[in-house]
Amino acid sequence: MSFIDAPDESPPSPSMQAPLKPAAVKRALPPDILIRIFQLLPIPSLSNVALASRRFKVLAYDDEIWDDKLRRMLDRDTGALAATLGNSGNSALMDIDKSIRINNKPLNALIPGLSTDPYSARARAKSTGQARENFKQLYIRLLPYYVDLRQKHKESQVLKDYGATPEECAKLLNMLVGFGACHVVDDWKQINEAVETLCQYFESASLHEFEVAYDVHNTTDMKTYAHALIALNGGSICIQTFVQKHPIFFDNPFNPDDNFKSSTSDLEPFKKFMSLVTEEFRQQSQVVAETFPEATDVYYMFVDRVLEDVVSDYVNNLLGIAQAHERRLYLHTISVVLDSMSQVVDVLTHEDLPRSIARDRGINLIFKLFLPFLDDYLYEEQSYVKSACDELIEEWNRDSGVRREDPSARLTNQSRETFKRNYLSAFKKVIALPVDLVSTAATTIASPFQRSNTIKAPEKQNGDSPVSGSPKSTPPSTPKVVTSVAQGDEKASPLSPKSPTSVSMHSRQSSRHSLRSPDVRSVDMKYAMHELDMMQDLLSLETVLQLIHVNKDAERRVERFIQIGFPGRMHNEIQKTYEHIFVLLLKALGNQHIVPAFDRAIEHLASYTPDTESLEQSADDVPPLTEFFEMVHVGDVIQQMVQLYYDEEISKHVDKLDFINEVNKEKKVFERVLDDCVANSMDRAIQVLLSQAQYILTNEQKPEDYNPPGDTMVDLKPTKACRDSIECLKNNTSMLNGAAEKSTMDLFFGEIGRRFAEILYKHLKTQTVNEQGGFRYISDMNAYYDFAASLRQKSVTPYFAALKALANLYIISSAPDIKNVIHDLERYHGLMKTEDLFEFAACRSDWPIVKKVVTKDMTDCSIM
Repeated sequence: MSFIDAPDESPPSPSMQAPLKPAAVKRALPPDILIRIFQLLPIPSLSNVALASRRFKVLAYDDEIWDDKLRRMLDRDTGALAATLGNSGNSALMDIDKSIRINNKPLNALIPGLSTDPYSARARAKSTGQARENFKQLYIRLLPYYVDLRQKHKESQVLKDYGATPEECAKLLNMLVGFGACHVVDDWKQINEAVETLCQYFESASLHEFEVAYDVHNTTDMKTYAHALIALNGGSICIQTFVQKHPIFFDNPFNPDDNFKSSTSDLEPFKKFMSLVTEEFRQQSQVVAETFPEATDVYYMFVDRVLEDVVSDYVNNLLGIAQAHERRLYLHTISVVLDSMSQVVDVLTHEDLPRSIARDRGINLIFKLFLPFLDDYLYEEQSYVKSACDELIEEWNRDSGVRREDPSARLTNQSRETFKRNYLSAFKKVIALPVDLVSTAATTIASPFQRSNTIKAPEKQNGDSPVSGSPKSTPPSTPKVVTSVAQGDEKASPLSPKSPTSVSMHSRQSSRHSLRSPDVRSVDMKYAMHELDMMQDLLSLETVLQLIHVNKDAERRVERFIQIGFPGRMHNEIQKTYEHIFVLLLKALGNQHIVPAFDRAIEHLASYTPDTESLEQSADDVPPLTEFFEMVHVGDVIQQMVQLYYDEEISKHVDKLDFINEVNKEKKVFERVLDDCVANSMDRAIQVLLSQAQYILTNEQKPEDYNPPGDTMVDLKPTKACRDSIECLKNNTSMLNGAAEKSTMDLFFGEIGRRFAEILYKHLKTQTVNEQGGFRYISDMNAYYDFAASLRQKSVTPYFAALKALANLYIISSAPDIKNVIHDLERYHGLMKTEDLFEFAACRSDWPIVKKVVTKDMTDCSIM
């Protein structure tokens, strides 16, 4: 009997519990459980287990046990052990996942009550013995150095053999740490403490040598000890030392307060600071490449630490100073910071750099820098656009009370469309330019659109004849886009009064001066733009252009963040801000500019009443009507400008086909608002136009026009009332050509024709016509019919064709013939009843004479 089975003769201690009796096991434990138990045993105990039985020997030699020990060593490995094992570090078990299946079902599923044999299942996972062989080689190599550390007061054999080569010594120490985790000897705890002590000593000595080499810029020694420390435990303390010892963290001469000294947009100190940081990144890339292995992430850690501790602090103070000055300065500053950071990332990710950073990680650096400021920036950007739009529109509202003094100075019908096309062409070119190349909205194409009281012909230039101020002058060529070019080394400040982001009176003043500048545009262009300004009584193209420029500046600042590609929630917030800024433009144009303008136009139309004085000056000119029709043209130009801006800029980041998108929905609302304004005003405009025509007919139609004395020679030309009323209608309706869609214009012209026919019917029933005047009556009806035909409305011309047929009623002398003409209803296209025809017949001067014959046997009508 061995000493383990011998009974204990000493009496049991009252403080000690009796040992538990081993539980009786009726059936053998499965091999998987036994292997799990064996994995927890120290290596010396495994040899004893293997001597117990053949079954235990097979299980003790199983690679699953030795794979587990190799994994323990690899968990603490820094690369040396993995390089030694190569691909053999993978599991050495074969077919471990295979099982017997019939029709894709296991055997115990096919035969109820049949359980799989654990021995057979384990046998199918064959052990190759490779893991045990690999561990055996490591055991033979490392055990002497490991057990040597039992003696604490002697020099370690590791330092004796590998002290001259720090990197190899570090690799060996690292493997000894992993080797100790496998519990290779019984006193493994004591030896592991010695291994840990030796590693600490080696780490301290190597770190000291690394710091000495860093101070003298000896990259060779830095590389030696950096590699040693990385091989020992990953080198985290070495990397931290390398990053923290850089002078940029404690010797930074740049102060954010140095900015904005010479001017409000002076950011040269910041740009110099970023240039220094970028150059330092380039230098450190070379140092890192010469010092640290490529697998380490030292360069990214250094850049991240500099941006977090140095650049972020500088930028935070800089933005605080800019925000304290002015909101526009803050937005400009953050845009400059973003551009500078983008340039830094371009340098960090360039392939020619000795040690570069991946592009997505570089973007992540920008994201980390801007994350604390991004929410505030997006809010400030939207607030700035809204306030700038409000200021511009308020400024226009204050100045819009000054009306032009020469109401006759407006575009001709022939040149209006030409000028609109030229204007939109110039607008498209300006929109396509970068913001920093456009000195100001007013200087590029808006300045000649400033309101002026009179049209002055431009002066002669280079001996050329002056351009005529007549509206019939030759339409100019396509506008040229003019950009401001900086002279010398000075650049135009983006926050100066001539900047596109500047919303102040300076833009209007500078634009007025630019009109007189001979080197800005050709003479024809000045005059063409000046003429187009005559269409702006209540709506301002210059204000709209400035609004779009303010919007474009903000959109392009936000677009830079979109192009960089910030991840997650911030990407969605930036996209929403980009869309909301355009929505603010649409709301400002629609609700604050267009709707009030049309409301004022309706007020002007409602308050207008024709009078004799205006009729004597110009019968066909109705000032509020001219104002309204020209405003419709300006509204059409504004809508095309918004559409062009949307197509050229906004659609880059907004899906046109996404009908749920806020931008597309608000754009539809804007277009509907403009259409509703035009439609609501159009009825009032038609009433004013026809009241003017009716006033002309009433006041200019003389009794002798259709009832001349017998000795008077009849003039076969249309009467003055006819000519003036037609001229009034033609001149005013022709101003709407091209101002709206064809369906809208057809509806307008059709309504004009029908209402004018009603007025004409009533007017003609009040006239007295004799046989001589009947010929002039026919001449007038022909003129009215020609006007109706010019409207090109098939539903209108029959009304005037009936009047042409009716005119023959006054040149017939025979009463029976008159009666026949009245009863021939087909010639009047079914638009006149017999009662109406008798009313017109009653206008004959000889009606009392022929009445009895004409009305004879008339029992189906009532004679008035």
